[in-house]
Amino acid sequence: MITMLTAYTKELDDIEAACNEIIEQLDAPHNIKKNSVGLITCDSEFVDAGVVEALCKRLDFDTIGITTQGTAVNGQFDFDLLSIAVLTSDDIRFSTVMSGPITPDSIDAPIEAAYHKGVSKYENEKPSLILAYPPMLLTQVGLGQLVAPLKRLCGDDIPVFGTLSIDQTPHFSTCKTICNGEAFPNTFGMTLLFGDVHPQFFMQSISLQNIQKQYAVVTDSEGFVVKTLNDMPFSLYLQKLGFAAGSFEALYMVPFIINSKNDSLNTTISCGIYNITEEGYAVFGEEIPIGATIAMGELDADDVLKTTQDTVARIADLRAQGKASCALMYSCLTRGAIVGSHYLAELQIVSDTLNGVIPFQCCYSGSEICPTPNASGKTANHIHTFTFIACVLT
Repeated sequence: MITMLTAYTKELDDIEAACNEIIEQLDAPHNIKKNSVGLITCDSEFVDAGVVEALCKRLDFDTIGITTQGTAVNGQFDFDLLSIAVLTSDDIRFSTVMSGPITPDSIDAPIEAAYHKGVSKYENEKPSLILAYPPMLLTQVGLGQLVAPLKRLCGDDIPVFGTLSIDQTPHFSTCKTICNGEAFPNTFGMTLLFGDVHPQFFMQSISLQNIQKQYAVVTDSEGFVVKTLNDMPFSLYLQKLGFAAGSFEALYMVPFIINSKNDSLNTTISCGIYNITEEGYAVFGEEIPIGATIAMGELDADDVLKTTQDTVARIADLRAQGKASCALMYSCLTRGAIVGSHYLAELQIVSDTLNGVIPFQCCYSGSEICPTPNASGKTANHIHTFTFIACVLT
C-alpha cells in the first residue's frame, strides 16, 4: 500500500524558514514508512535560490522532480509554489536515478544506463511502474525521441507516467530536472516502483464534438516525421486547411488527433507538431505509422475546464469507493494558455474538488507521458500534448 504526504512553501528568500515549513507539514517521524520518495515541483527560482538543495539535504529519502509553471497541492495553487508529494510505503520499494547529460547526438545511452542502474538496486527485478521526468530539449529533439529508449526497454508491460519540465520563461531557458537537490537542464530523472503496485490512469484532451469529422491518412512517414497525408506533402495539406504557406508558427496551439490504425494498437491520442521541415514534413512528438489517420482538433477554454472537471470527479468517486489512496496529475501548459487570463483555472478545479478528499499533487507540463488504452482495453505507453493526465494509486 502507498500513501502520500504533501507539503508546500512560498518562502523564497529565507531558505531555513522554507525548509522548516515543509518539514513541519510532513511531520515525518509520525508519517514516514519504511520506503519513501519525494516528488518535487517548483518554479525554477526555488532551484536558483538554493531552497531545493537545502530541503533535499534535510530529507531522509530520495527526491525527484521538475521545474514548472504552476502547482496545486494541499488546497493551494499558484505560480510561485514549491510542493513536495512523498510516496511512502512499508512494502512498495523505490529506486530513484538520474541520467547523464543528454544531447541530440547522445540520447539512448544515458537513458538506458539510468534505467539499468535503477533496476540493479533490486537485482534487476522488473518494476511495476516508472515515474519519468525527461528534460526540455524541444529546440533540439522532440519528446518522443527522449522517451523512445525507455519504451524499448519496458515495452508496454511496465507503465510509464510522467511529464516534461517547463518554466515561466518564454523559451523555457531555465527549466530543469531535479534529483536529490541537484538540478540540470539536460538530464532524465526517473523513479522506479517495485512491488504490488496497481496504478489507474486517466487522460482527457479534447471532447469529441471539438474534433473535425474530416480526417487524412498518413501515406508516408518515418518515425516521428509525417511526410505525406493523402499522398500530398504535409505542408500542402495544411494549406488546404487554411494555413498560409510559411506561417505555420501558430501550429503549436493546434491539437492533432492521431489514430494509429495498426492491429495491435488502434489507439487515439492528441499530438502537437514540433516543427515543419524545409521539405514540408511535420515533426510530431509521437511515432506515427503509415496508415494512421490524422484529424485537427480545436481546444477552447470551456472544453479545457470540462475535461479537467470530469477527470477529477472520477478520482473523487474512486476515493469515495475506497479504490484510491493518492493522485498525481499533469496538465499541458497549452491548456492553461487557452484558458487565458484565468490561467490557473484548471489548478483551482483540482484544488477545489480534491482538497480534503484525497492527497494529490498537480502541475503544468511540457508534454504528458501516460499509458493509453486501445480499442481492446490493452494499454500502451504514449506521449501526449494538450492533455490532462492522472495516475491514481491504491
